[in-house]
Amino acid sequence: MDPVIAGAMGLDEAYGIARENKAKADSAEVQLGRLREADPELADRVIEGSLTLTGAWAERTARVEEDKRERRVATRLLDEVVPPLAQARGTRTFSRYDPAYASGTPITRETIAHAITALTEMDQIWQERDLP
Repeated sequence: MDPVIAGAMGLDEAYGIARENKAKADSAEVQLGRLREADPELADRVIEGSLTLTGAWAERTARVEEDKRERRVATRLLDEVVPPLAQARGTRTFSRYDPAYASGTPITRETIAHAITALTEMDQIWQERDLP
């Protein structure tokens, strides 16, 4: 049961303890420890003095946001490319291809070889990540 509600501690005392706990959590040492767990390279730069703790956290936040952006872009690209390719399997689509009607650079055997390599790499990643 909450000590304030139980009457074992006054509200002012509880507020003081909460304020102390927040100060401890926000201390540079604690922040550096969290940074070391999240991004050891940035923590090392802070220790070396080439980056402030505040700057390191800003860079960490930027890295996380960039990673999210890259994941969104990659996911959208794969969502647009892979399902239509899979749907073309077993159809006459490939035998009906005509470079004269290509809307961009015509597909070549080299392009197909690169696509096969990309799909093989994709399959390996899906297996490693145990994706469906």
